[in-house]
Amino acid sequence: MVPGGGGTSTMGDNLDRHLRGSRRVDLTGVAWERIHQHPLSAAEIRCLAYMMDIESHTMVFLRDLLATRVVEEPDLTAFPACWVYEELWHGGALSRLLGEAGARLEPGMEPIPWNAPYPSRVARNRWVRDSLVVKSRMSRLGMVVGSTLFPEFPAVHMTWGAINELSTLTAYRRLAADPGNPVLADVLGRIVRDERRHYSFYRAEAQRRLAESGRARRLTRLALDRLWAIVGTGVRPLVETDFVVLHLFGDDEGLRLALEMDAAVQSLPGLDGLCLFDRARRDATRRRRGGQVPADDDRRRRRTRSPSRGSGGMVFQR
Repeated sequence: MVPGGGGTSTMGDNLDRHLRGSRRVDLTGVAWERIHQHPLSAAEIRCLAYMMDIESHTMVFLRDLLATRVVEEPDLTAFPACWVYEELWHGGALSRLLGEAGARLEPGMEPIPWNAPYPSRVARNRWVRDSLVVKSRMSRLGMVVGSTLFPEFPAVHMTWGAINELSTLTAYRRLAADPGNPVLADVLGRIVRDERRHYSFYRAEAQRRLAESGRARRLTRLALDRLWAIVGTGVRPLVETDFVVLHLFGDDEGLRLALEMDAAVQSLPGLDGLCLFDRARRDATRRRRGGQVPADDDRRRRRTRSPSRGSGGMVFQR
């Protein structure tokens, strides 16, 4: 957990540390040649594809953010410049992992060889974004209006960002916990190191801004309680979001992690009692029981075959 602070120097130290640490995720030394020994399950591929889509969509999130009053604060615009670069490469790393595993994804189901040029899934990124044209415009309009009406909007954004980064790194850690897949654990572990830094920055800024303003605390709590949803909601269909939530957090260990994340959120000023992750988990469970989410049969460890570089292999289709 990142302690809060106050004052301009704290903001400066926090920003300096993260800007100097910014880099492309380093995949040097990943044992790609061993991935065929540790095939990804169908559910793992589905979760990784969801995560890849969200990481690759970060530029659109940044576009919307820069239309708000956040752009008036040079400190706050410096960090997203590095954040979006790192997230771009997270998407690239996941794309390569899926490609090496032989997964073929919509819309074209094309194989992605190990040496494919970056960005490696232009058609899929366009496919995702084309499905969101109207929704994206409405979302951007809502952010602009909210930012115009409420000077405390940056506090809401930093808190929202902290919560999303916390859920992202926790999801990666849970997916990487499979003891039978060291290649998956290696790649996700490298991404997690970046996500920890992102979370650290967002949380420190959220802590500071919430501590400084009662109005910011009230507005942030209201926004989270009424509007917050699991990261990626709306970018991918709800059935995909619910699948990921229930695959990673639907069992007893997932409940423990959800409550742990809620405790971290509740420790921020003004957010005591909020149970965002437990609520999201319960909502996804309710929709599954209503027949809206296919049951996760990955507990039986159904797996795809993983071909060597450039070869064929079984196809995973969503």
